This record gives sequence, structure tokens and C-alpha cells, in this order.
Amino acid sequence: MTTLAGDMILLAFDAEGGRLPVRQSLAPAVRGALLAELLDGGALTDEAGAAGAVGEAPPDAALREVWQRIGAEPGRKWLHWVRKDGRASIHAVLRGLEKDGLLERSSGRVFGVFPLERVGLTPAGLAAAGELRAAVTAAVEDPGARADGGGAADGRVALLAGLAHAGGQLGTVLAADRRRAFKDRLTALSEGAAPVSAAVRRAVQDLQGAAVS
Repeated sequence: MTTLAGDMILLAFDAEGGRLPVRQSLAPAVRGALLAELLDGGALTDEAGAAGAVGEAPPDAALREVWQRIGAEPGRKWLHWVRKDGRASIHAVLRGLEKDGLLERSSGRVFGVFPLERVGLTPAGLAAAGELRAAVTAAVEDPGARADGGGAADGRVALLAGLAHAGGQLGTVLAADRRRAFKDRLTALSEGAAPVSAAVRRAVQDLQGAAVS
């Protein structure tokens, strides 16, 4: 099973799985997914709006790095950790996806001079991304059922959908008109990912504000 942050990156790939769009908002979304997974799993606590590390170090490298940093700097707010080391976290999660056989990298040169690294999904990664998009769509549009037609909407998928909405990462899953149609449901899912989702939304808004200023 991929991490929640791995799922966030799988959602970000285009439908063909050959391109990972360059978006400033991806870094806070991935950081938020790491934080939310740790919080949901009991490895982090919310202490009056600040993150605290508890328990044992997670086995996943990307999760472990975040957990260790929070343990070394207790008392910092969620927004601080969402903004911290976003690019490094993306690369760490990409390495995990590559190790799991869901992603492949290739190197080349632009105009024969400038180095370029390409990142694409393997067939297994394409299948995983397709299943994930279907599950997230079901969690948003049909909260009473999973994508496979059974049971209530999976809590992990609902958490991912809420964080993806807060971080502006649902464009590959739901068209703009569908996101508008299910605005209330998306808001509820985002609130279900609190307190991390609020920090992710604020970080993305700050990035967008800086881009237009």
C-alpha cells in the first residue's frame, strides 16, 4: 500500500501517467499528506494547534523524516511543517513510488545540452492511479459507497480527497464544474482532515498570493 503522500502524487499525474505537472501547490499538499497520515496513525498529536511526535518512528523513509523533525522541534504550528522542506519531501515520496515499481525515471538532455529528468508511471502505477481516481470520485460524488460498490466511503480515501481539495490537487480527478457541484461535500471532506487541511489551504493561498503580487 502506498502512503497518503504517494497517493497525492499519483493523483497529480496526467491521465496518461507520463507527466507530473510542475505546481507550487503540490509541495504543501504532499507535506500535508505526510502530516495527516502520521496524525491519523497516532504518531503525531495536535496540541493546541501545534504538532507533537509520539510513539515509535514510522518505517517509511519520508514519514520518518517528518516525524523525527517534529520530535526535534516540538511546539511548532502545523503551518510551519506544511511549509517546511516541500521539495525534499516530494523527492522522497517519488523515490518510494519508484522503489514500489509504480514510477520510473529516465534522463535526457534538452537541445543536447541541458540535463532533463523525466518521471512517468509504470503500467502498475497507471493502474493504481486509475483506481485511486475512481475511489476519490466515489468518495466525493457518492459518499455512501466505495468505488467498488461496497460499504461506506473508505476513511483513508476521504482523508485524501479532503487534503487534495484543500491543496488544489483535484483537477485530474474532477472537472471544475463537478467540483463546483460538490462544493459542500468537498468542504466537509476538507474539514474532516483538520487541522492539517487548514494549514495546507493557507500555505497554497500564500503561494498563490505571492505569485500575483
